[in-house]
Amino acid sequence: MTPRIRKRLFDALRIAICGAAIWFVIQGVTVKDHITLKNGQGELIGTVVGDGDPMTIVLVGGEQRTVSSEDIALDEQGQPRVALGLGTAWRNSGKGLLLLAVLLHFPVTFLQSIRLKWLLGAQAIRMGYGECVKFTFAGNFLNFVTPLGSHAGDVFKAFFVSKHTKRKTEAVTTIALDRAIGLGTLIVSVAVISTISTAGGRLAEFRPYVLTVFGIGVVGLLVYFSKTLRKYCFLGNWLARLPIAQQLLRIDQAAHALATHKRVLVGAVLATVALQILAVGAYFTVAVGLAMDAHIGNMLEYFAYFYTGAVIQALPGPPQGLGTVELAYRYFLSSFGNASQIICVAFLIRIVVLVCSLPGLIITLTGSYRPRNSIRLADGPRAVASTLPESKSDLATS
Repeated sequence: MTPRIRKRLFDALRIAICGAAIWFVIQGVTVKDHITLKNGQGELIGTVVGDGDPMTIVLVGGEQRTVSSEDIALDEQGQPRVALGLGTAWRNSGKGLLLLAVLLHFPVTFLQSIRLKWLLGAQAIRMGYGECVKFTFAGNFLNFVTPLGSHAGDVFKAFFVSKHTKRKTEAVTTIALDRAIGLGTLIVSVAVISTISTAGGRLAEFRPYVLTVFGIGVVGLLVYFSKTLRKYCFLGNWLARLPIAQQLLRIDQAAHALATHKRVLVGAVLATVALQILAVGAYFTVAVGLAMDAHIGNMLEYFAYFYTGAVIQALPGPPQGLGTVELAYRYFLSSFGNASQIICVAFLIRIVVLVCSLPGLIITLTGSYRPRNSIRLADGPRAVASTLPESKSDLATS
């Protein structure tokens, strides 16, 4: 099977997953409001203009009907069978809160830029904060307009950051480490919240899986960064046999260089925690604005669900987790709102993130992210590459 055929099959699989997830998600979602009456009297379809008791609905034909709660059928949970549509969910939303969500999310890009600058500095790559802001805005915007989804920004940053320095391998590795810190912090956050969540919560069902992934990650990091364990695993010998041994060594050295910069690593993690709190705080504000059951008492539970959605979005699959993230929200948030509200939450969260990344459109159109100064200006006085072994035999002993 040729690489081209494999790529097409993978793309077809992504589209199929996306389509199946979206189809499942939109079940029960309507544009108009639906009220199911008792005793098989049918269904009223229109726009609910009063949600008290009795409830008033303007039917599609223009007729206005008033329905008592005693006349409305009940579902399996004993709740009235009233399905509010997308239109009502939007009309009932607090527009000021949606604007507040944008304002809360906007600083996220600047914290991402600080993290990128610090991580590049750990590799002795000098990059101005303004340049990091440009790369981050452009990368965030490209996440929405390319088929690669949430990985497009990483590809963009890896390619063009490497244009600013002679240490191209270290620059590309830094972008990968940047993504790894973000994803790892998300998993840790979900693990912590799921551990302290109540036994009856939906996240508790995933607690064993989340803690297993967390445990595997911790063990993997211990093995990778422990000199003793690396020798027992013969990691250096395995790398030395590969045809791209020198490149792999540079990647390995870059990762270990970051581990030696404790302040940078701690600062990057703290910046990640801060930006993730801002992001999920903005998402929670969207839920409040859409009149879902969202309050201070269940905020932590919402945070866990939104963190989980962000993890799903970062995994390989449909671009930006389209369909799969909405599917997760339908499962986790079903007790907090109806299907239309949940779909609106997922859609408006994407809109909030897109609006906050729009400066990246100007940056990509003007090409202001390209290097203007001499390439040597981006390199610090101490290069990680200068400590690399000269041959594969040296690599085998590392």
